Amino acid sequence: GPWSPNRELDLTPCFENGIIMPVLNVLFIGLATYRLKKLQALYALPSLYTKTAVYWVKLTLASAIAAAPILELLFTASTQPLSGISNVFTIGLFLQSIAYVVALRLHHYEHTRMRKSSDILLLYWLFTIVVSLVTLRTDLATRYTLSVTYSTVLMMHYTMLALTFALFSVKLMPRKMSEYVLAEDDDDDMTSTSRFGVRAPMEDANIFSLLTFSWMSPLLKLSQSKQITEDDLWEVPSHIAPVDVAETFDVHWQHELDHCTPSLWQALWRTTKTHIVIGGFFKLIHDSVSLLNPVLLSLLLGFVASHTSASPQPMSHGYFYASCMLGSQIIQTIVFQRSVQIGMGTELKINTSLTTALYKKSIRLSNESRQEYTTGVVAMLFWTDVARVGGLIDYIYTIWSAPLQVVIVIYMLFNTLGYSV
Repeated sequence: GPWSPNRELDLTPCFENGIIMPVLNVLFIGLATYRLKKLQALYALPSLYTKTAVYWVKLTLASAIAAAPILELLFTASTQPLSGISNVFTIGLFLQSIAYVVALRLHHYEHTRMRKSSDILLLYWLFTIVVSLVTLRTDLATRYTLSVTYSTVLMMHYTMLALTFALFSVKLMPRKMSEYVLAEDDDDDMTSTSRFGVRAPMEDANIFSLLTFSWMSPLLKLSQSKQITEDDLWEVPSHIAPVDVAETFDVHWQHELDHCTPSLWQALWRTTKTHIVIGGFFKLIHDSVSLLNPVLLSLLLGFVASHTSASPQPMSHGYFYASCMLGSQIIQTIVFQRSVQIGMGTELKINTSLTTALYKKSIRLSNESRQEYTTGVVAMLFWTDVARVGGLIDYIYTIWSAPLQVVIVIYMLFNTLGYSV
């Protein structure tokens, strides 16, 4: 099984190295390969702006990390027979070598063709560090049974972990926009945020910057030295820019008009479906974590109650439950704020689409239609009806979220209380 029978709250080495890491590596190889195909189709930015010291530091660290599992694989093959449990570790090490080589190639393409750090790489290195720390705990718990050969392998693991953490830290550092500012982005005004380029920093922010809203730091820092004005603000992100949203909605609405029964809801869905799906994903995570809190609290209370009995639970269980409760609250807060932001963006896209469509329709009304649809009626459509349609996004997730929560809560109550008397 995955849990060690000899150590508290620890996984078996076979499960860590034969299941978790191979699954992570296979998933990354698939996603990274798809991402590489898309990046290879883009033109490379001028090397004068991209081949900087940060670029060479990334490639050096990624190359060292990619070489480590290859050397470990050769060392293992030369010192141990590929039989029994060694097959599990060897196959996992082989997949890890392939994943690191693919990561090295992806580092090059994402730095020379994109303004933002690759979310795939950031998440992969983060999960790799977490899994490596779990493996490190297992290794430290079994350190008294290690051979000289395995101690050498452990040193390779620790070195690779340190290099991975260094690479992850470098990728988290915000890029200097001077490395990616093109001719059309240049601005001589050094007293406003326009010196970072006219593009909204949200478009170039990585996944962690989006979750923590750290992309707003330059604007907040500027507000400490001067009063913020309109000239200090960036342009609206392209995915919610009124011009782009209106054009996208017009295409989908025209597609509906070509059918016998055009549907406004279908046009709005095609315009905002990406935001709605992503927002629903964050809503699902938020609800799942919120329902996990009562379970963790019950386990923590059970741990406290056990210390008043003859067979108390180990202290590690208490620390584990408390850490999980803290982590769940942090995740719940971050995910909730992100889902609210996505919901506001979706509502803005709906309002923009409908307002633009109504305006175009109102300027094409005939004289007879203008008598039927007076200025007050048109204004009511603009300010009231459009806002009501956009406000539906606040409740659209309740259609599936509320029944799901009710079913899960009833199941948890049944497990706790059983059949009512």
